[in-house]
Amino acid sequence: KQWYQRRVAITAGIVTVKAINQAICQTACSKKHTVGRMRLIETILDISRLAFNMFQQSPHESESVEFCGLLLETWSTLWNITDEQAGNCDKFVLNGGLELYHETYLVCSQVRTDDRQVAVAITTLIRNMLGLMGNIAEVRHIRPRLLQDEIIQSFYLLRNYDKQYENECDIIEIRYSAAGILSHICSDGPEQWSTSVYRSVNLSYDQVLAGIEEAVDTWSIDSKRSINYKSFNPILHILRVQCPFPCKLWAVWALTNLCQCKPERFVPMLRRDGGVELLNNLNENPACPANIRKLCSLTLVKAYDPNIGSDIEE
Repeated sequence: KQWYQRRVAITAGIVTVKAINQAICQTACSKKHTVGRMRLIETILDISRLAFNMFQQSPHESESVEFCGLLLETWSTLWNITDEQAGNCDKFVLNGGLELYHETYLVCSQVRTDDRQVAVAITTLIRNMLGLMGNIAEVRHIRPRLLQDEIIQSFYLLRNYDKQYENECDIIEIRYSAAGILSHICSDGPEQWSTSVYRSVNLSYDQVLAGIEEAVDTWSIDSKRSINYKSFNPILHILRVQCPFPCKLWAVWALTNLCQCKPERFVPMLRRDGGVELLNNLNENPACPANIRKLCSLTLVKAYDPNIGSDIEE
């Protein structure tokens, strides 16, 4: 009877959260801040905590997949709610979202299973969590909250994420998001690293920079990805500010990859958002490393291609 009741609760939870998520996906970005006023973030976090506790206690792998399904929906919904919404990111952090991320990541990283369904579900869950954490990292006044040793360590490890059974697209998204979060944090400079009022970070600033570069240099520029940017401004911010070259390497790789794989959609976006001038400036900088210049050149060839129109494809 208990097993049946849990199945019913999980199914109802997935259906409800999925419906909320679909409604948020259809909400204009400019209106998403209203979602934060409806206590939806707090409610979704509560559902996620409940699903996480049940996932930890589930004795059977079949149940683990179902609880993971509910966690997937909650984190996907939170990812959408916080997209380019600083106020909603604040609510997530203030309501214990970072602690929930760390607890969920720890459990996911310790799962050992031969069940492909469970393995794939956990990878997709980590992808969704990192997508949300990427939104948090784009908000400058919140970034110092990420300077906690356990959280930074998780991003540092996930920049080289590699698991059996996994979807290649999910793997590159996890690596990309983890390195991107570190790049945003490092773009604020080493002073922030050493003066954080939160828990000290054992990894040094220079170690993390080296780790970003080492990871990005191993990624294939033709990697297929499922991410759907509405604007390049969060990436271009790193090219606009004075920050170390490994941070810029991540940003330029992101632009090059997207413009190579989906030029009709992303080349017009690059032009519209001022990315061409920034790439030209970087490419002409004599101090710029060769690996970044190579990527800049590839992207600029696309940017100046007259056969790629100016309309952004949806």
